[in-house]
Amino acid sequence: KTLFQKRYSQESKKEIEIGDVVGTEDEKLAEQRKLVFGMLFSLRELVGSLAPEGDQSALHTVRTGACTCHNYETLSGLRFAMYTNNDVMAGLNNTNSKQALSDIPSVRTALKHVYSEIWVECVVRSPLYQPNELEAAGESKEGSGSAVGKFDIRSTSFENRLDAYITSMPW
Repeated sequence: KTLFQKRYSQESKKEIEIGDVVGTEDEKLAEQRKLVFGMLFSLRELVGSLAPEGDQSALHTVRTGACTCHNYETLSGLRFAMYTNNDVMAGLNNTNSKQALSDIPSVRTALKHVYSEIWVECVVRSPLYQPNELEAAGESKEGSGSAVGKFDIRSTSFENRLDAYITSMPW
């Protein structure tokens, strides 16, 4: 299940909320979350079946003609995925950035940071956190009652720290 989803505008680095939309847009987002999860799950299984016996396989990126999906899976089974344009690092070569390209973290490194420094600090270490009791994106406490008693990550500083970190990236 998808626990959190957010879209960032590349032009101005301003965030675009997509979680609080109503009507048919909610259905599109729910379908999009299912498709992304299904794609990552299926490709992970395919990579695992093609890997040599005894090798630990992992799916890091999936590149299409339109975008690249970067994936980081933790030992506990959490998946962090981020879509970027295909030339996310190439565009930095033409900028007058004072930061050396070698100092800029890759998207995969950034996803590792999001997990270890933001997710763990803000969500896992919260006194209200209960494993397997997280409210999924799109679940509503007023709705069917399925989210009642579940931990909502929006009640932590996770989103604010994630926003600050992602918007600080030059890519």
